[in-house]
Amino acid sequence: MKETRTNRKEIYDGKVIHVVLDDVVLEDGTESKREVVYHNGGVCIALRDDDGKYFMVRQFRYAIGREMLEFCAGKIEKGEEPLEAIYRECEEELGYKAVDLVSLGEVIPTCGYCSEVIHLYHARKGEKVGQHFDEDEDLSLKKYSFEEIRQMIGEGKINDSKTIALMYRIEQKGLHV
Repeated sequence: MKETRTNRKEIYDGKVIHVVLDDVVLEDGTESKREVVYHNGGVCIALRDDDGKYFMVRQFRYAIGREMLEFCAGKIEKGEEPLEAIYRECEEELGYKAVDLVSLGEVIPTCGYCSEVIHLYHARKGEKVGQHFDEDEDLSLKKYSFEEIRQMIGEGKINDSKTIALMYRIEQKGLHV
């Protein structure tokens, strides 16, 4: 299946997203419109401490108007590779280097209108380097066992899709044992 773009209207070009409105023609000749949010993508890491617990961040998410508990994550900067981004985010938000990094694939959170792809990783805590947040970041660190995180997901206390997907991948690979 394929759709062919016949026209594009640029709506917004910001720091994080680029929004367009495309006119398209479907294979059967039907005409339609597609609103698309282009995003550089992101990274998410489950960093495991020496005690077997995972670092998580609690932060206010403006778009949904509430605090969220999630694994460390961040956007990929223009020209940056996912591996560069995950090492940078881990140091910035968690204050540690990541060692024994394992790629656990990717998740596409909103494929109906957004191009964002989030790369998922698991690692062990390495050398302490100290946190250094972006100037507009305010978050607190928490640590939980794999079972505690799984229970919070089951109870609806963790609703972040990238965290839920990463937990599933960790369990499937047996990395939590």
